[in-house]
Formats: sequence, C-alpha cells, structure tokens
Amino acid sequence: MTSPVPAWVVHRPVLVPAAQTACLGREAELRTMRSMLAKVAVGRSAIVTMTGELGVGKSVLFDATAELARSMGFAVAVGHGARLETHLDGGVIRQLADDLDGADVDLRPDRVSSLESFYRLVRQAAEKRPLLIIVDDIHVTDIWSMRSMAYIRRRTTDQPVLIMLGSTTGHPPAGEVSLQELTGCSAETVVLEGLDLRGVTELLKANIAAPVHADLAAACFDVTKGNPYLLHSMLGALRARFGGEIGAVTPTEVHELAGTDIGEQLRVRLRPLPGCAEIVRAVAVLGDEATVDMVAAMSGVDHTQALRGMDALVRLRILRNSHTVSFRHPFVRNAVLHDLPVATRAADHARAARLLADADAPDVQIAAHLLQARGIHVAWGLDVLRRAARAAAHNGDLDLAVALLERALDEPLTPDDRLAVQLELVHVEFLGDSAKGMARLREALAHADDVRSAVGQAVTMLLRACTAHEARLALSIGLQVQSRLSSQEKDEHWELRAICYLAAAGNDLGLALRASLFTEELEAEVPDDPRLRQLHSVIMSLGHALRGDSALEAVRYADEALAGDRMDVFVQPFVFTLSTCFLVDAPELSDKFRRMIGSTSEPHDFHLRKGTVVSLAHGMDFLAAGELIRAKTLLKWQMRLFDELGAVQDCPMAILCAARLTEVLVDLGRVDEARDLLVRSGFAGELPELFQHNLVLYSRGKLKLATGDDDGALADLLECGRRLEASAVDSPAVIPWRALAVRAYLALGQRESAATLAKEDHEMARQWGSPRSLGTALLSIGLSADDEEAATRALLKATEYLAESTGRLQLAEAFFELGAQLRRRGQPERAIPYLRRAVELSAKCESQPLIRLAGDELRACEPVTAEGTVHGLTKQETRVAGMAAQGLTNRQIAEALFLTRRTVELHLSGAYRKLGITGRTDLAEALSQHRAPQSG
Repeated sequence: MTSPVPAWVVHRPVLVPAAQTACLGREAELRTMRSMLAKVAVGRSAIVTMTGELGVGKSVLFDATAELARSMGFAVAVGHGARLETHLDGGVIRQLADDLDGADVDLRPDRVSSLESFYRLVRQAAEKRPLLIIVDDIHVTDIWSMRSMAYIRRRTTDQPVLIMLGSTTGHPPAGEVSLQELTGCSAETVVLEGLDLRGVTELLKANIAAPVHADLAAACFDVTKGNPYLLHSMLGALRARFGGEIGAVTPTEVHELAGTDIGEQLRVRLRPLPGCAEIVRAVAVLGDEATVDMVAAMSGVDHTQALRGMDALVRLRILRNSHTVSFRHPFVRNAVLHDLPVATRAADHARAARLLADADAPDVQIAAHLLQARGIHVAWGLDVLRRAARAAAHNGDLDLAVALLERALDEPLTPDDRLAVQLELVHVEFLGDSAKGMARLREALAHADDVRSAVGQAVTMLLRACTAHEARLALSIGLQVQSRLSSQEKDEHWELRAICYLAAAGNDLGLALRASLFTEELEAEVPDDPRLRQLHSVIMSLGHALRGDSALEAVRYADEALAGDRMDVFVQPFVFTLSTCFLVDAPELSDKFRRMIGSTSEPHDFHLRKGTVVSLAHGMDFLAAGELIRAKTLLKWQMRLFDELGAVQDCPMAILCAARLTEVLVDLGRVDEARDLLVRSGFAGELPELFQHNLVLYSRGKLKLATGDDDGALADLLECGRRLEASAVDSPAVIPWRALAVRAYLALGQRESAATLAKEDHEMARQWGSPRSLGTALLSIGLSADDEEAATRALLKATEYLAESTGRLQLAEAFFELGAQLRRRGQPERAIPYLRRAVELSAKCESQPLIRLAGDELRACEPVTAEGTVHGLTKQETRVAGMAAQGLTNRQIAEALFLTRRTVELHLSGAYRKLGITGRTDLAEALSQHRAPQSG
C-alpha cells in the first residue's frame, strides 16, 4: 500500500492511481460519496466541499471517489491547487480541460470568451455522461481558475455535474475569493476528521506484520488523533527505530517518537503566515503548560501578532482550541523538537526554564527544561534542580531524582555545593540500592577538599532526614565525617555528635538507646562557639526532660537556648515533641519557642510547608490548655495537608499530628471520628518501634479506654511504657502513659496494680517537679487508694497542683473525681462546689464526656423529699434551682442537664413563683428554709 498524498507538502498535478490507494477507516465517507454520485447520475447537479486539517487524507478520498465515479460511468476531471502556482492564472482550469479532452480550447485568462469556452467544454462532457469535477486544495488555486469554477457552477444546475472542492481547515485563501463565495449556500459540506481507533487499528494491521495489541493502537491514536499522514510518518519512525519489532513497542515509546520530515515541512508550510513558525517552535519547547505571554516572549513575536498567529494555528488545527497553548497532536510537537539542532534546542530549553522561573512555575516544570538544556550553564537553576530532585525522591521517582542531580553536577559548582549535591545523590541512590548509595558516599567523602564543609553538609543531611531509613543513612554520613576530623576541630566534632545524637534519639529503639549513652558526654563538653553553646543548652534542656530529673533546670536551659538566634534543631521532630511537652506550662517560653520555629525559609522536611510546625505547636499548646476546639481546628487542617502529601505513615511530624488530633477528638467525645482517623492513617494494627509511634500508642490507648476496650487500652499503654523505658526516655514530661494505665487497671478491677503504678508515677513526678505532672500523679493516687480519707486528700492536693498549671481539662477532671469521691462518702454538700467547677471548666473546654459525667454527679447530689419535690417544685425544677443556687450559669446548667437554655429559664421562672421569690439571689436561702424541716 502506498502512502496517501500528503497535504503537508505541495501537491503535484498528478493523480495517484486509485488502485494503489486504500481508504481504510473511510467507509462512511465513501458511502456518502456514492450516494452523491447516484443522485447526480439521474440528472441532479450538486456541489460538495470537503474540509479537514492538514494531512487528514482529503486527497486519498478524492482519488477513491474518482475511481468510484469512473466505475459508475462518470467522466472525471481533476485539478490540484498548489501554493507555488497561485500566480499562474488558469493553471487548475488547464488541468481540468486536459481531462475533458479540451487541450486545444483557448482558455487564456482575463477573457470572457475563455469563460464561455470552459463552460461549453463542461456542458458538452455532461451531455454525454454524468460528470465529476474535483479541485483539490481550492484554497491555493489561482484566481482565474476560481472565477472559472464560479462561472460554470451557476450555469450547470440543470446538468448531471458533481463539483467537489477540497480545502484545508483554517487555511486562508490565496486570493480575495473565499470558499463560501465560490460555492454559494447550496453546497453540501463534508468535514473530514481523523480516523477513529478502529480505523487506526486497521491501518496498523495493514502495515505491520506482527499482531497489533490494543495499547499500541491506542497510543498511536492518542499522539496522532487518527491523522493518516501522521500515522504513516509514525510508521516510518517506528520502522527506523525498532525494525521488525514494531509489534512489541510500548505506549511510552510511541509517545516519544518523532517524524523526520514533518518539522521541516511545517516550517515551509507556515512561512507565509507571519510569526506562526516561531510560535510553533516556542510552544513545542515550552510544552503543554505554555501560556500566551510565555509563548509571545519565547517566540520573540509581538503580543498582538502572537495572538493572531495562535488564532491561525488553532484554525489550522495545529494547536488545540483550549485555554492552554498546546499541540493538537503530540506527534507534531515531537517532530518540531526533532527538527531543531541540538545546541539550539538546548538554548531554547534554558530560555524556557528562565521564563517559567520568572512566572513562579513549579520546580518540576522548570527542572524538566533544565534537564534538556545540557551544555548551557544555568547557575541560577541549581536550587531548582535540587528541590525538584528532592520532590521526585519523596514521590518515589528515583530515576528522575538521579537525572536531576547529575544535571546539577554538570554546572560549575563551588566545592561546598558540589559536595552537597553529591550527598543528595548518595541519599537518592541509597533509597534504591543501599550498597550503591554507600559506595557513592565513600567516593564523595574521599574527594571532599574541606572537612569542615563536609561537617556542614552532614549536619544538613541529618536535619533533613525524615523517615527512619533516611535517618540511618544520615547517621552513617555523620559518623564517617566524624572519623575524618582532627583533635583540633573540637567544635565541629561536638556539633556533629550532637546532631547525630538528636537524630538517633528520635529513631528506633536500638539507635535511641545508643544515643542515650552519649547524653552525659555531650552535656559535659561546653563548646567555645556561641552558636554551639546555644545548641548545648538545647541538649541540656532535653537531657533533664528525658531523665525527668528537674523541670526547673529543663526550663532554665530552654530559656537560654531560646534567647539566641533561630536554630534549625528546634523543628526536628524529636526536639519539637519533647520541647512542646515540657514548655506547655511555661507560656512565655512557649511563645518564644513558636517564634523560634517560625520562619520564612523552606523547611528541611519535604513534607512540611511554611508555618506547619508553628501550627502544630499552637495546636498542642491548645490541647494542653484544654482549648479543644481550637486545637482540633489547627491539627485537623495540618492533617489534611499531610494526607494530601501522602506523608501520614512516614513523616514524624505527620504521625505526631495524627496522635495529638486523636487525643483531641477523644476528649471532645468524637470517638468514631478518632477511630476512623487511626484506621485511615494505618495506625490501627502493629506499629514500628520508632519514637513517634509511642505517641500513637498513647492516643490509641486513650481512645480504647474511652470506648470500653479496657484490655486493649492497657496493652497499648504498657507497650508505650516498655518502649520508652527501653530507649531510656521515661519521664512524666514526655508521655504521661502511667496515668491512663492506672485507669485501665481500675476499669479491669486490678486495684493493686493500679496503686503500684500510681505510686511509681508519683515518685517520678516528684523528681520532675512540675505542677501538671504532680497533679496528674496525685489524681492517680486518689483514684487507686483503698483508704477513702487518703484518697480524698490526694485528690484535693491534685486540684491545688493542677490549678497552678495551664491544664484546664485535667483540673476539671480532678474536680470531678474529688466531687464524686465526696458524694460516694456521703458528703454531697461538700461535693457540690467541686462538681460545679468541673461542669464549668469542662464546658469551657467543650469536653462532652466530662460535662456529662459531672452533670450526672451533680444530679446525684440533689436532696429529694419523700414526695420527690421541695415546696411544690417538680423534680426538674428542683435540680435546676439547686444548680442555680450553687452559682452555675444558665448555659452550664443546660449543658450539664442536656437541656436548652430556654427550658432552663422556664424551670427557674416556675421555681421563683412557687418559692415566692423574685430572682436568683434569693434561691439559696429559699431552698434552705424549705429543706430545714426535712433534716430535723
């Protein structure tokens, strides 16, 4: 099968024999042509225009129609317009006359007699048999020929003449006559589209000996949209690249193919259209996300002219008719790029990268052009390549990350920058092949000229490490760099050890335990450098918090650390978690901490956005203070961002956020939502033994305790404690797991175990010395004590300590437990003030479970007469009046009794009337007067 006559090139006035052509996929169009021929054969004239994009196959269909017409007894005359012959007046009419045996007829242009001669020639032919006249590419036909066609059209309406005119969609006419002016309003129009998927498949099968799989056909259709000429060009490219293995070509390989001739032909074809060739080149280089402004800047064409050019290219169906500027056929874009010389194309891509960078395009788009700009120095693009490589690595595209970093190494870099890029390449290769990564690490460090520079890069890698896998690599880098430091480089050695310590302490149990062995060593060495002394204060503060030996010392050193310039270590998950734990009861230091971690610079952790860590700190401060709704708002928003990044199971900050949000939801009473969060995050089953998962175990234990799964709660909490003890991080300042485990033991009826654990917690809290930890431990003592008097004293002391902390919800719980204890001992009058405070505080915290429990206890404290009323008051009126007399507001009463405020107001009005008083101030005295006889 021969290739169809391409519309991309200039037609020669020679008709390809129909026997050599095939109209695969054009059965419907051929049926239309047969129907038109049949109508004309019985004496009805007609005119048909056939339009379609460049290369869609109009010429092939005209050839098949001519052959069909001849088989039906028609005389056929065919003429071809040509761009190079538009100045030759009468050229197309001369072609038609030759087919009509009118070689000797005088058809000289600009003569009325010539028009009449051509008309007589057509009429004489039509009198003998039906006549088909075809003019292909009428839009580039000379003016005299178009005038002659218009002349005969109006005079052959009573003859069996079918006139078929072919025109390229969107192509401007060569002269002043438009196609509509030539055909009038009576013409039939056939719009020729590309082949459908079935047609593409048939064409491929006819040209490929091997079986054609569906994916190959779909890919060919996708990149050519069924354009026959492009398909034949693609087949040529496939044969040139894959030989006889075309049947096994993948869709990706198809999308990368480029024709060898289309780019040049398109340049020639677009030459008459001002600026269009330059626009096509600019769009090809910029890619599918190009904008009008960037295309204009890239092409060097005036903005107004660029708009006109893009309009023309859309009408020619070279560009898509869409809001973005892109090619209709990806194969054409590949061809245009293939047509560019290598150096020119690289320079164009470098320019495109600069334009995209100036437009604040995403790094991945800019880096894609920088990859293609090899040989062109783009020093400004180094950071873009590194950021894009980091994103690619975290998205799992390691090959792209390697390519980007290797492209960065092509730039003339400083020794520091070269080592930094090499270590980032080590990181990427380590993720794919640990042995290969370690080999490259040894090579990179062996060629490092400046050991101090290596220290700085190692510190950066340690700060950037996110997952446990990355942390182990970063630690390996740090240890290898340490081994190269001399005894004179004490500060550098100390800094690297300190950062390695922080990375290890927040990792798995083995590394965390090893890190704990270096705590005292790091604390004993005080560096000379002021910046490192600030880091030393961080280590000292954390050391006290981890050991739980002195809250005062931990806070003092934290104050020193926070007094200096911003330090990146504060945003490391391990430091961040511990700091937020023991700074919550030092509000002024919490404010300093948030200011310290707030920064406009990009976070080290890829999963973090600017402001994420500050928002998490705020959320946890609100949780610690019992401001549950505000905590939920902040943590839930950050959780949504982590979900979008797919970071919840890997990023320590995301795991921390999920754990704390679970706690908030449990305290709010939204246990179903908390359970869904843990399941969705993958935290419902076994958890890795990493530090951040201790927080998940704690929050999961809290959820199970709230939902009645006491065995499951105890198992999670004890496992949390085991892991913390194993890593030598067991302090009430970190995770107060013992307090919840005491409640789980009590729920299971194991009071002795609860009392033992409560005493242990109390001893540790006394050593740590913060009001929150002491109050929490004394609350556990009071709950687990056998002696009621001792329990009451412990609970009362717990309220005193917790009142000194910021923990309003813990204080509300202590008031509730104290009130409940007094009521159970038969002292409801003493219990009421504490329960009232519990309702008040829990309502401010909006903790629905605690509001309900405290409300139930308050109702249980109500005095009830034999008749169930006081001085004619109903039982509900008695409850409401009693709580109002105790000082609760209408809102607090409504929340405690699950009533509306309006209902509370109605009950109070009824009580006032029955008691003969005018308002709330007289309630206590009125109720006491009516209760006095009952007690006597």
